[in-house]
Amino acid sequence: MRKEGYCAFGARQTAAAVQALQRVMTEFDAHNTAALEDALHAAHRLQTCLTLFRGCYPKTRIALWKRRLRRLIRALNALHDCHQLIQRLESLTPPPEHRRGVQRARLRVRQRAETHAAALQGAWQQWLTAHAPHEIQGLSKRWVESFGEEPIDAAYLERQWRQFSREQASALEADTRQSLEVRCGRLHALLEGACLLKPLIAQWLDEQPIREALRRLETERWAQQAQRTLHAVAESEREQMQRYAGNLRGYAQLRRGIEWAMHQILQR
Repeated sequence: MRKEGYCAFGARQTAAAVQALQRVMTEFDAHNTAALEDALHAAHRLQTCLTLFRGCYPKTRIALWKRRLRRLIRALNALHDCHQLIQRLESLTPPPEHRRGVQRARLRVRQRAETHAAALQGAWQQWLTAHAPHEIQGLSKRWVESFGEEPIDAAYLERQWRQFSREQASALEADTRQSLEVRCGRLHALLEGACLLKPLIAQWLDEQPIREALRRLETERWAQQAQRTLHAVAESEREQMQRYAGNLRGYAQLRRGIEWAMHQILQR
């Protein structure tokens, strides 16, 4: 089996994914949900390329690139989760007794979004400082120039796809000990990998059950994250009132408003 044709194909896909991420992040607006979703899609696609075509690049560079990219994806996900939570909070119409708590929750989640946006910029700068885009495109160019016309070895392609899909599909196992975040990431990668190789392996994957499982797991993951965030907001308010006011007068009303918002959001 020869990997050269497969790697030339993968190099084209990987270089295109790097360029796409560069475009969306160059014009990125942390307050624009559509821009955030575009950035997440581009980052997920590049992450999938670095896994699916990892045998075509030096192991040490793949490890570094993926480590930097994971930090970027975590920051994007955290900001995206905050955007969703802000939208849900803004859609609520609380009764008078809970209005103050809901307003405080909105304010604190917006502040958290700003913190996540700053972390995202830091992760992006680390990605650039590591010279990852230039290295990936340079190494990809060598594969394309040297083996761009070589046909893909079908046996090598099948072996790589089966290894990749088996790793990612472990997220579907009922007794898996993987976190929801990891399971969602693996299913994203499985669907992205199928999309990247669709002209070659479309008959190997039934995407619909995977999409349904991903939607279910994403809903569960986001609900858990929203709950953790609002719990943290309530606890932070208690600590701040104790520190700056020296008492917890009025805290019970705030907490009830935050808990009401949490209940409303999780019931939707």
